[in-house]
Amino acid sequence: MHIHKYADIAYFDEIGIGGTIPETEKYRELIKKLHPSQFLSGGIRATFYEVTYSYITIRGNARTAKKYILLHLEHEDYDIEIEMQLRDWVKNHNAKRPYRKISNVTILEIKPMAYAGLRFEI
Repeated sequence: MHIHKYADIAYFDEIGIGGTIPETEKYRELIKKLHPSQFLSGGIRATFYEVTYSYITIRGNARTAKKYILLHLEHEDYDIEIEMQLRDWVKNHNAKRPYRKISNVTILEIKPMAYAGLRFEI
């Protein structure tokens, strides 16, 4: 993929004090002014995980299900990051669908499946 095409589809948040600032247009323009040979890396790499979890439905039935996640960095605390992402998903799910709330969500297994990559033409 050409780096300029990546700039068209990516969104950018500038790193700032106390958080991030949305700056998509600013960085899209910057990247489009650069020549691909100015990039040190030839792409982006992420680890693709399968997460098996159990939960209880609003009617009291036990279920198991799978979710998938891409993490941009592989590190020793990936399980904590996945747990936080799943907890956020459950909170959002329960808020949007109170008639289908789930509870007692427990991660049963986190399995790394593959490495996903996006190569740039440099």
